[in-house]
Amino acid sequence: MSVSGVMWSRRSLALTCLLGGTLSALAAGCGREAPSPVPLPPPEVTVASPVARSIPNTLDFTGSIRGNQRIELRPRVSGFLNDKLVADGQRVEAGDVLFQIDPREYDAEVAKAQAELASREADARLADVSLTRTRMALEQGPGNQQELVRAIATRDAAIAAVDLAKAQFARAELDVEFTQIVSPIAGRVGFIDVEEGDLISGPPVSGVLATVIDDSLVYAMYEVDEQTLFRIRESSQNRRPGEDGRPTHVVRIRQSGETGFPHEGAFVSADNTIDPETGTIRVEAVFQNPDGAIIPGAFVRIRAFLGERDALLVPEVAVLVDQAGRYVMLVDEQNMVHRVGVEPAGDPSEGLQPIQEIVPEGEAGRLNDDARIIVNGLQRARPGGEVNPTTASAVGSPSGAGTSPDRPATTPGE
Repeated sequence: MSVSGVMWSRRSLALTCLLGGTLSALAAGCGREAPSPVPLPPPEVTVASPVARSIPNTLDFTGSIRGNQRIELRPRVSGFLNDKLVADGQRVEAGDVLFQIDPREYDAEVAKAQAELASREADARLADVSLTRTRMALEQGPGNQQELVRAIATRDAAIAAVDLAKAQFARAELDVEFTQIVSPIAGRVGFIDVEEGDLISGPPVSGVLATVIDDSLVYAMYEVDEQTLFRIRESSQNRRPGEDGRPTHVVRIRQSGETGFPHEGAFVSADNTIDPETGTIRVEAVFQNPDGAIIPGAFVRIRAFLGERDALLVPEVAVLVDQAGRYVMLVDEQNMVHRVGVEPAGDPSEGLQPIQEIVPEGEAGRLNDDARIIVNGLQRARPGGEVNPTTASAVGSPSGAGTSPDRPATTPGE
């Protein structure tokens, strides 16, 4: 055997021994059991009970604002506009002169009517003297009775002519007065489309010179649907607020760009019929507006307060939302997590969200003021899983039931 053959035999023997050792080690390892995984402890979460509290019972609507009064100023006589004494958007008082039509033509009519009245009064005096003489002649001797009748008729016609002349004189004076166009109310003037020197036409084709709106008092107009209306009437024994000594309802509004409902008023009236086309009834609430902050014509959100109702409040962070809707995570007595569907029962206040449980038909509700709701560690909790809960301190107190953005500052009827 050659030297190279001897070396190849030794290498083959070494590889065979190494392969055999490896297979023996694998065979020995396959006989051992793998170590079992150590179970993780339940995740720690913080729970708190809902707060039972009385909250305002409210209804929200969309409506618009109208002023207390809206007056269209129209000329009562024709003529050229001498003076425009008001500017666009200016605030005016009742009795302020806003426009002056050239009065000279009407002053002349007054002088003419005055002269006519003086002439008719002279004719009446003459007719009265003639009647007196005719009567005296008839009393002193035989006379013509027909002459007396004619004298009486002449005197009566003269008196009627005086009355007519007085009426014409009064009308001429009114026309002079009408050359000054005054505001009958206090308010704010809108845009004015006439200028000094324009020919102003009186009736029957009088155009609108300007509008004046009294916005010291404004009304919010909104529609209440039929179903809501009957529910409200049933709770109030079919009586309107303010009737039979009942308190009225507080109503608050929010204009575009405002937060909360900063303007407070009260229900004042409702229509006497439901509109059959829309199934709604028109309702109005009145608001004091001394500073003009509420603008007539504006669209507003309206919140009507209909007393108080009991509700459960939880921290806003405890209310989650997904494609199925809003829900909270409830921990039962065995520390198991359950998903409970809820819906808002009012606006958040002081970090708490009023909620109402969505209870499927045939099932009992699970939310009450003893329930344990997860408020911290929500990302670690899973429905059907176990958790290690720690109770948080109180999340609310009755002291928070005072004035809030969702509660009227005054009690209805005060």
